[in-house]
Amino acid sequence: MAINKTAKMLALGAATTLGSMTAQAADKELLDMLLQNGAINQSQYNKLIQQETLSKSDVDNIKIKLGKKGLQVESGDGDFKFGFGGRIHADATFHSNDKAAGDKGVGGATDGTEIRRGRLAFKGLFWDDFKFVSEVDFADNKTAVKDMFITYQGLDWLELTVGHQKQPISMELQESSNDIMFTERSLVNSLTASLFDRAIGIHLKSSGDDWSAQIGAYGDAMSPEKDHTVDEGWGAASRLTYAPINKKDQVLHLGAYGGYRAPDTQGGAMSNGKDHVEFSYETTHMSNVKTSKLKVFDAKDFKMAGFEAAYMQGPFSVQGEYGRVWADLENGETLDLDAFYVQTAWTLTGESRSYKGSDGEFKRLKPSQNFSLKNGGWGAVELAARYDQNDLNSDGHDGGSEKAVTVALNWYLNENLRLMADYRHAFDLSSSPAEVAGEDIEDVHAFTFRTQLAF
Repeated sequence: MAINKTAKMLALGAATTLGSMTAQAADKELLDMLLQNGAINQSQYNKLIQQETLSKSDVDNIKIKLGKKGLQVESGDGDFKFGFGGRIHADATFHSNDKAAGDKGVGGATDGTEIRRGRLAFKGLFWDDFKFVSEVDFADNKTAVKDMFITYQGLDWLELTVGHQKQPISMELQESSNDIMFTERSLVNSLTASLFDRAIGIHLKSSGDDWSAQIGAYGDAMSPEKDHTVDEGWGAASRLTYAPINKKDQVLHLGAYGGYRAPDTQGGAMSNGKDHVEFSYETTHMSNVKTSKLKVFDAKDFKMAGFEAAYMQGPFSVQGEYGRVWADLENGETLDLDAFYVQTAWTLTGESRSYKGSDGEFKRLKPSQNFSLKNGGWGAVELAARYDQNDLNSDGHDGGSEKAVTVALNWYLNENLRLMADYRHAFDLSSSPAEVAGEDIEDVHAFTFRTQLAF
């Protein structure tokens, strides 16, 4: 008798909290006891059992994937997603003219090894409409934020992105370092990198299967100004692309872009902590020697325009860009700088490059068979060549000019692992800041070998 009274008291006490119980806290044995002791009726019991079943169903339907895109977790309804990925680019570099010095007579076109990129990336989706990306680089034994932004994609015709992101300038700059065919970007990057790399801003994008239209307004990069009396600069950029032919094994891509940037009140760009904007190109990333470099002081603003084109037919492709920058100085002068590249590739194993029309860019090559000694696959092998040149000389402001030929042999063991071998010959160096024993250098030979893992 005493036991029954105790059970009823416990049941009644529990019943008073049922209104605030969540499905996760409900327990079938407790519900059975409450029903048996009259604390709840059959209708209440059925409702609570249903809530518990639905809750358990949500938990049981969580999808966990581990594959070529890294670790991914997804809710049963697909409204919430989280992914973990990253990249490792391990380089070994060798030069001719390894005694070359920069414009200060120090440094050198050094040989050696480095982790060119070492990144961890977190990507996710909330409530089906909000996407986020957070990517941090640990190369050079330093921490640097690359991407850190939020995208609203609740509209079919428009994406809105806010945060630290790439600006929509240049096909080559937009393409990921995981996907480009060479270990380093071309001499066009000597114009784009200092003005239109990643920055904090707002970006609008509308796209279809064969086209994209982007525009954005930006402040400076993540690094804060060291001088807190300096106001940041700002800029805007836009890019349009269209692929009149967009098939799996045939693509014709056309694009154009334009940008504007006003430097900070100290005269620098992208929070570089300097009183000038520098356009330059290194022998390789391993080296601090610049084969071309122009420092622009007292600039009012910079304008850039460029166009791009690419064609792919089966395993063959050709791609090119031309970019031009106008720098308006406070004294009324206008500097005129330009650069271009043309590159071609042939996949020896027959695969076509991957193209995404809604981004207007090529993605990573996907082997038809992965490398496997056990199963007999050899992956994909790609041969590529590039010719590029820049001219950073204008109206008595000499930053140098150079031409270069790069040949690359890339082995894609699978979609995640790639081995790269690049040979680059820079020649016809004019007004270059690089020298050997006080004498101008005429050319530089550089070899780079990379092991790349990306997921």
